[in-house]
Amino acid sequence: MKKTIPIILITSFSCMLAGCSTRRQVSQEVTSSNEVTQVEEESGYAYKLSDLHEINQNDLVSSDTSQFYDMECNPINPSELSLKLYVNYFIDDQQISLNEVILSPIQITPSFRVKTGEVITIFGTDDTTNLENDNVQMQSLLQKIIGFNTKLQISLDLERVQYVPASDRVITYYFYPICYRVETFSNKMGAPLDTFYTLKGGHQVNGLFCDGIYEVRSVEDIQ
Repeated sequence: MKKTIPIILITSFSCMLAGCSTRRQVSQEVTSSNEVTQVEEESGYAYKLSDLHEINQNDLVSSDTSQFYDMECNPINPSELSLKLYVNYFIDDQQISLNEVILSPIQITPSFRVKTGEVITIFGTDDTTNLENDNVQMQSLLQKIIGFNTKLQISLDLERVQYVPASDRVITYYFYPICYRVETFSNKMGAPLDTFYTLKGGHQVNGLFCDGIYEVRSVEDIQ
């Protein structure tokens, strides 16, 4: 049996859980060990990059209760991702070091029940979910090196994620942004003069979005 759950219905259900009277909401407390703030926009939601924090890549392991997918919706093991480390540039008497890092997850659906053997498919809508770069340090300099985005959309087009639960359970979808950690040094090296994060773009078949990985997480087993 194939079960299709449109994002727009999930979003509406999420607002009811939060006590909202409309489908859009001003803020949302994420049901996990991490908490981020969701800011209302005219056409959807926006998360602040400064509300997220770096996590250890090796802590993300695929299992029966946690399955991960890349930007093209292919199953992956996050610990095996090849992230770029210590890409260095020397500009204006200073060294700039870029590292690709994984940031804490953003919950992109509420929790919902699924049955054993159902094929779960998520469809996106016209509403948008964005990650905003609210730290604009060195904007002109980064523009010359890697490009600079003040905002990137989180793709909710997950139709090709084919998740089949092994038991009756409650699941939730998460998105882990992959961004750049930027460190600046003087020519004498030593400790970084400054450290901050900036957005990184990733491609799907229908355009450029915020780079990252998706997780389908089992939050409860139903006996």
